[in-house]
Amino acid sequence: MKKPFLFVAAAALATILGACSKDKSADLPEGTVTVNNFENVQGWGGANEVSVTAEKAHSGRYSVMTKPGLDFGYTYVNTLGQMTGGKPKKVTISGWAWVPNKDANATVVLDIKHSATNGSQVYYAGLEMARSVKKFSEWQEVTKTFDLPDSIASINMCKVYMWRGSSPSPVYLDDVTIQVEK
Repeated sequence: MKKPFLFVAAAALATILGACSKDKSADLPEGTVTVNNFENVQGWGGANEVSVTAEKAHSGRYSVMTKPGLDFGYTYVNTLGQMTGGKPKKVTISGWAWVPNKDANATVVLDIKHSATNGSQVYYAGLEMARSVKKFSEWQEVTKTFDLPDSIASINMCKVYMWRGSSPSPVYLDDVTIQVEK
């Protein structure tokens, strides 16, 4: 008598859990490589783990920051081929920035190197956050599309990170999306 009850209870639980878990990747725009609210930093790494902070957040509890003494934020690293299955023509980076004032000149950087073993520069550009926001000391959406040169290749190593520049104040970034267009 216990076994049929356990089977029915397990089946009901599986049905409930299945109904609650929806594959959110189907909701993302085509070409989306990653979305990160810094609650889960899978696929990101590199710079300083201390750059993920609970001081401010646009959503959830965490964001990434730079400040004097912490020049680089958590970094997304992948080859272009793994990001697209081919050779992209454009990369769009968007997110929510909290910039305290016009002197806080932190930049979201798109840095493409030849390969994991050859660090020669292929492409380097940035999204200057103080110039991109309309108001200071509140969360503002920032976005920029970068047109990539024809010289890029699928083996190129792509890094996306926040760089402090000479900002005298902390700058925060949250809910980052990286999209590619072939």
